[in-house]
Amino acid sequence: METKIISIAGEKGGVGKTTLSIMLATNLFHSYSKKVVLMDYDDPQYSVFKKWKRELKSIEENEQDNLKIYPIEKVSVHNLQEKIVEYYGKVDYIIVDFHGGLSQEMIQGLMFIEHIFIPFDHDELEIDSTYNFYLTLKNNFLENEERVLKSVHLFFNQFREIQKNKFAGLKEQFISAGLPFMKHVVKEKEIYRGRYRNTLFPIPEHKELEENDIKNFFEEILKLTNQEVMQFEN
Repeated sequence: METKIISIAGEKGGVGKTTLSIMLATNLFHSYSKKVVLMDYDDPQYSVFKKWKRELKSIEENEQDNLKIYPIEKVSVHNLQEKIVEYYGKVDYIIVDFHGGLSQEMIQGLMFIEHIFIPFDHDELEIDSTYNFYLTLKNNFLENEERVLKSVHLFFNQFREIQKNKFAGLKEQFISAGLPFMKHVVKEKEIYRGRYRNTLFPIPEHKELEENDIKNFFEEILKLTNQEVMQFEN
């Protein structure tokens, strides 16, 4: 089995990376029949792992017996490589959820990631930090002959239709500067931080099917991570 190691990562915290990591893992597993492990790198908080345990406790024991679940592992700079080796070749996707902030521990963890997806909003300060984070990855990982990293992709998170012209202008500027931009966006929706941010149950089949809904974003990730040729412009 060919395993892909991916992460939704960025320099700033509070931009929805963990929410998206949970939604991606849950829906790849349940809706797209992918074998998945989600690794919680947020040492020592481990908020994703604790959420998973709470959600497991909230259902009846007989439900647990009949419910298919994917593993969520607590990892740190000390055991990430060991855990990746444990699952490599046994799952389709290893998804690593990093804490916010570009710490030394995060940099060490990024050395194992093959595909990185960077979310950002249209806030001026966030644009600067996103661009700087991209350059860090480009200069230190993508252009390194011994690299593991194969691709980096940017996408709009918390996209709001009312500001679509502003988003379109920003996207055009980034593309003209040679940055690899995803086609699909992630909308600003309260339900993503609520009912759909679940480690056990996926988005219902009949929901999120419109052009800018999140299932198209998931499918684009599947497509990008299965491309053999890197689509990266120097």
